[in-house]
Amino acid sequence: MDAFPSHDYDRIGPVHTSPTGGRTTKRNLRPTSTIRGALAAGFAVVFAVWVFAGYQLIRSVRDVERQVAEAHAAFARDSDILSVIRRNVLMGSIYVRDVLIDRALASRESYRDELRGLRSEIDARLLDASVKVRESSERDQWQRLQARLDQYWTSLDFVFAPLPLDTMAAASILRRDVLPARNDVLRVLDELKGLQRFSQAEHDVQVARLYESGRTRFVWVVAGALAMGISIAWFAFWHVSRLERELHQQRVGETETRRELERLSARLVDAQEEERRNLARELHDEVGQALTAIKMDVGVAARSAVIEPRARAALDEARAIAETTLQSVRDMSQLLHPSMLDDFGLPETLAAYLRSFSKRTGIRAQLTHDHLDGRLPADVEVCIYRIVQEALTNVARHSGARSCSVSITRGEQSVTLVIEDTGRGITGGAEQLGAARRGLGLIGMRERAQALSGRFVLENRPEGGARIVVQLPVPAAEQAERMAV
Repeated sequence: MDAFPSHDYDRIGPVHTSPTGGRTTKRNLRPTSTIRGALAAGFAVVFAVWVFAGYQLIRSVRDVERQVAEAHAAFARDSDILSVIRRNVLMGSIYVRDVLIDRALASRESYRDELRGLRSEIDARLLDASVKVRESSERDQWQRLQARLDQYWTSLDFVFAPLPLDTMAAASILRRDVLPARNDVLRVLDELKGLQRFSQAEHDVQVARLYESGRTRFVWVVAGALAMGISIAWFAFWHVSRLERELHQQRVGETETRRELERLSARLVDAQEEERRNLARELHDEVGQALTAIKMDVGVAARSAVIEPRARAALDEARAIAETTLQSVRDMSQLLHPSMLDDFGLPETLAAYLRSFSKRTGIRAQLTHDHLDGRLPADVEVCIYRIVQEALTNVARHSGARSCSVSITRGEQSVTLVIEDTGRGITGGAEQLGAARRGLGLIGMRERAQALSGRFVLENRPEGGARIVVQLPVPAAEQAERMAV
């Protein structure tokens, strides 16, 4: 029972021994990682769909914001250019008036430089505008503005002529050339301003359409992502449900198989006990009686007066051999099925077995029992006797103990068997303890207990050695008597 060698055990987890000596292997259950993989894949796809939907939304919003920013920048740029041109054109008219008032040569040169600066600034702004304008209608307006500005600057050259002009002639030129050219420029500027307002309004409508298109796209993307997520979630749920059903069916099959094996094991134990009982009876009745008759005949022949000494010695030896063989047959019959168990009950049978065990092994064995005045059910007595036999055999073989004890206590609805020894216990930690619990001898003890709906426990004692505790359900004494009657 203690420190069992590893070769004395076999693992019984998913493998069972069939009645023909073969092995039936438990079906492999589908691993739970498959279920986790299905769920992880489903959630990963849903997450990817939502990430794609978010990316599409962000890209749409960025496109709209970029277009709006470009339109606002273009409107601000064109407005600034028109404002600069209007300001410089008006400033040019003012400078012309000042030139006509101040006829000093030095002043005329400074005004000429001012006008050239105004024109250079306008030309630079017009060049920048002509490069960035994309619409053909706007481009034509900017070209018209360029032509009117050239005409306007040309009309101002008279004030810088080498010959001085009188006031009347200058006023006539202003009314005839300068003012119409300036008015044309301002009119074209107003047209460009109106065209810009119209373009801005169109752009606002386009931006509204873009926002509406973005919202529609977002709704469709979200709806598609939601539909796909629901579909994937439903598929994952269906797949997981199918796996759970398969697992449940496999567990049900395993449970039925285990129960069938337990029933088969119980039937095998009963058949084994019945076969042992028959063998014991045959040995005791047939072989034992034959050996007894041989011994008696040999004794009669040995008492004859006319027999020679050598023949007498042979007959005495034959009688001794018959006596020894008869005792061996009786011991074998008791081991197969003790007749005392049927005749005298469990306590007397166990006491006789423990005395024989101590005599045979030198290990002190003590039996204590409580509330065993009446008989236990026959199958319970056989189960306890066989478990004690197997346990004490393990004690003698493996424990190295010098003493052991067997205790039987009957309760109201159960009987408890405790077998303890003072040996080495099950060494090697939890792993060796688990291996010992799967030993062939312990399997037999456990299956005998489980066949009667009992409980079997193997453990190390805190003070050293090992302990086996078996608890079997039995009816109350009164109920057992009624059942027996």
